[in-house]
Amino acid sequence: SFAIVSNKRSITKHKRKEDRQTIRAQEVNEANRIAMFKKSKIKRCHQPPSNNNEGGSEARRYLTSLIAKKNWDAVSHILTSSTSNEDIEIDAKGAINQDNVLHFALRFHAPLHVVELLSNRYPQCVNKADATGKFCTHVAAKYSALPDVMAYVISKNPAAAGCPDNHGKCPIHYVAEFYIKHCVRHQDQYMTTEELMLQVVRLLKQAAPQSFNLEDEDERNAIEIAIESDVGIRVVKMMQRTARDDWREMKQQSGHGAKHEVLSKNLERSAKEARVSLL
Repeated sequence: SFAIVSNKRSITKHKRKEDRQTIRAQEVNEANRIAMFKKSKIKRCHQPPSNNNEGGSEARRYLTSLIAKKNWDAVSHILTSSTSNEDIEIDAKGAINQDNVLHFALRFHAPLHVVELLSNRYPQCVNKADATGKFCTHVAAKYSALPDVMAYVISKNPAAAGCPDNHGKCPIHYVAEFYIKHCVRHQDQYMTTEELMLQVVRLLKQAAPQSFNLEDEDERNAIEIAIESDVGIRVVKMMQRTARDDWREMKQQSGHGAKHEVLSKNLERSAKEARVSLL
C-alpha cells in the first residue's frame, strides 16, 4: 500500500510539474504575442502613407514627396494639369516652396522635361539662391546633373555659373568634388561618367572660364579639388587648359606687367561683385 501511495504522489507531483511548465509556456507565448502586437502597432503608426494608390495617399499630393520618390510621371502630370500655382501643394512642412522647388528636384536628378516644367511653372527658382547661396547651377553641379540638364540650367541664368556661394565655391568646384560620387547613369546611357563630366566641364568653360581660377574659402581652386577627388586625367587637363587660357587673357587685359597677386585679387573682387549683383 505504501508503494501505491508513493507512486500516486509521484504521478501527482509529475503532473503538477507538467501543468506548471504548460502554464509557463502559455504565459511566454502570450507575452510574445503582446510584444509582437505592440511592435507592429508602433510600426503602423510610424509608417508613411502608401503611395500605391495614385489619388488616395495624403503624401502623394505634395510635389516634394513625388520628387523624392522620383515619380517623374506624377510630377509631370501635376505640373501640366494644374491651372494655377495655388492648386499645387509643394511641401507639407513649407520648407520647400516656389523659390526653391527646382533646387530640390535637382538634388534627385530630375530629368530635363521635369526641370523645364518646374522652371516654367516657377521661373523665380532659377534666379534665386538658397540659404547657402547656391543657385540652381550649383545644385545641378553638386548632384551631377546630366549635360542636357546642366546646359538648360546655365541658359536660364548664365551669370550664376561663375558666382561663388557662401563657401566661395562656384559650380565648377562642385563638379570637381562631387560629379563622380553622385553621378547616376541610366541603362540606356552610352557615355561613361568621365565623358559626361567632360561635357559638363565644357559647358562651364564656355559660361564661366574665370571660375576655374577662383579659390574657395579653403583656398582651393577646382583643379586642386579635382586632383584630390581622383578625377580622370582628361577632365583635369581640360580644367587646366581652361584656367591657363583665362589667366593669359586676364594678363593681357591688365598688362603683361601685372603681378600674380594683383590678378588674383581682381578675379576675387569681380566674383564678389557678380555675386552681389545676382543676390
